[in-house]
Amino acid sequence: MPYFCIDTNQARDDGSTRALMKKASAFIAGLLGKPESYVMVSIKPETPITFGGTDDPAAFVRLKSIGLSGNRCAVFSEKICDFVHRELDVPSDRIFIDFEDIERSMFGWNGNTF
Repeated sequence: MPYFCIDTNQARDDGSTRALMKKASAFIAGLLGKPESYVMVSIKPETPITFGGTDDPAAFVRLKSIGLSGNRCAVFSEKICDFVHRELDVPSDRIFIDFEDIERSMFGWNGNTF
């Protein structure tokens, strides 16, 4: 049920992108306390992005999940920014994060909803 997506203007080869997706999957499962078997991750390197008028390293991150508490998003933001900075060398002040709490009835999987 959690969906974690990173769009970045940083270049990555296929192998390192796949390795990062696996690392991100375990990271998000641990962060949210959800089974990794439900986590979906997407990494989109070399996405044309400008931030503040420059094309310096930047990232746009989306985290969607059922039961995503707004009270915890500040903590999640810090940890996600640390993760993206460490893995992609994008400074925290060049990362936007879009958090979305999704209603169970609005999230489909396996021919049904949660």
